[in-house]
Amino acid sequence: MVSKVQIAQNSKRKPSTSGDKPAGAAVNAASRGGVEGRMNRRMAVGVLGSLAFGSVAAAWGRRALAQPVCTLTPEQIEGPFYLDQARIREDISEGKPGVPLQLVLRVLEASASCAPIPQVAMDVWHCDALGIYSGYEGAAIAPRHVEPVDDKTFLRGTQLTDAAGAVRFRTIYPGWYSGRTPHVHLKLRVGAKAATTQLYFPDEVTNAVYARAPYDRHPNRDTTNAADRFLGPIADKSLLMWTMARDGDGYVATATVALRTS
Repeated sequence: MVSKVQIAQNSKRKPSTSGDKPAGAAVNAASRGGVEGRMNRRMAVGVLGSLAFGSVAAAWGRRALAQPVCTLTPEQIEGPFYLDQARIREDISEGKPGVPLQLVLRVLEASASCAPIPQVAMDVWHCDALGIYSGYEGAAIAPRHVEPVDDKTFLRGTQLTDAAGAVRFRTIYPGWYSGRTPHVHLKLRVGAKAATTQLYFPDEVTNAVYARAPYDRHPNRDTTNAADRFLGPIADKSLLMWTMARDGDGYVATATVALRTS
């Protein structure tokens, strides 16, 4: 049985003691904060420079990385539609229509140093603009893993973090399906250990995106962030939110995840 890696995440808040953390390893997710501890401005700019993902996002990142604090947040479930494919690629869109989205993540050690962790295998997967996961078109939602019904691979990919603990994926903004607010799944592996979380989008950004094609073909989403059964119970939802910035016709979503590997 693969052991869980405890994940921490950057935030401006203190660690929660409200009982949100489930049994097992705690998982942290993205926030609007910066990098903890001794990750100073020079290190922050270095991390951002290694990504080279555009001037708008870079300007945001320099501000966000200048505010150091780490906070543990609850683990999020893997869900039924994970596929262990190890498809190493940055662009996971496979031509799927939708609003362009870059996912920019940094993986750090959850310690006083907050040192970047290289060579973390990060799996990313999410549904398309109409709420469909590759491999599962027509499949029913289930509480546990479901075997795929086709061999499609859109909106799935894996990358290894670089020397700065950084990774980027090019994709599209996810759609919605019944009972869930839009989200992106992450699984991180370090050696024999693994951890899983989900990251969410601000409702106001989702509302703006869903007014556009092709999302308007699947109107009247039934679940907002507050009503989502996994995000809703979290007292401080900012711990699980992407930080968003406009980038031309699309967006950049940025997050920092810190792993406690010992």
